Amino acid sequence: MSTGSQRFCPLNFSGILPKNNQKALPMNKYLRTALTVSLALVCLPALSQWPVYPTADVPRTADGAPDLEAPAPRTAWGTPDFSGIWENYPPFGQASADDEQDPDAPPLAAFWDLGENFENGLPYTEQARALRAARMADNMKDNPDAHCLPIGYMQLHKHPQPHKIVQTEDLIVMIWESNGGLRQIFLDGRELPDSDALPWWYGYSVGHWEGDALVVESTGFRDDVWLDVNGSPLTNTGKITERFTRENFGRMNIDVTIEDPASYTRPFTVRVQHGIMLDTNLIEFICNENEMSSQFFDP
Repeated sequence: MSTGSQRFCPLNFSGILPKNNQKALPMNKYLRTALTVSLALVCLPALSQWPVYPTADVPRTADGAPDLEAPAPRTAWGTPDFSGIWENYPPFGQASADDEQDPDAPPLAAFWDLGENFENGLPYTEQARALRAARMADNMKDNPDAHCLPIGYMQLHKHPQPHKIVQTEDLIVMIWESNGGLRQIFLDGRELPDSDALPWWYGYSVGHWEGDALVVESTGFRDDVWLDVNGSPLTNTGKITERFTRENFGRMNIDVTIEDPASYTRPFTVRVQHGIMLDTNLIEFICNENEMSSQFFDP
């Protein structure tokens, strides 16, 4: 977790390749381009951002350091407060030997292969398995991210670039640095739209509180969503349920359950972990500006 404006710069591709794919070299053009752009933006120095501005109301230890283990803050209306800038933790869903994982928690989500931490992978239908294989065989060049289109739902959750949460009593807005992604989660009691709703990249999201957990349900997706870099699909029959909990000041957990009878034989759940970032802000990311990589994609 970051406690300042200096960002971690993992510019070594071998360290972020999926564990079962680290010897699959050379890296295809799309993946190399996407990672280079994303990681270069993550590593921009502080001088190319806002000047350092201290985050307000940060709990401190006796020696003045941020107390990441302090209790989670609460809003004026009594709910846990998820406001702030968050980064993926641990990087790319690969926990280190030093990380203590809850043995009862769902498997950690992974950026490249969402089912990497499942013993037998994700429960794909035959159709979904074939589609994912075809996407991978084509070097994932049709991943929306490669064309400056909205990034796959779980790719956003696991992306190395951070995101900001703005929380009010009736609405949560998530602003993703990567590709300028934007989500709205309505907490005002409205229902999800029916099946005739115009399909959206990120679907339609409504939330409610169950104790200190925020439960968010999302439907109304497009029929061609890529959940991860490798192309695990989600169709317009899919539903995603997220359960947000703020473990302490420094850590947020999101248990994500994915249901899609067209793509998976049963629902499955993965865990996403995010760490708070202090004294920093998001960087503007305009993907299409001076975009010159797609000309090198294989036909």
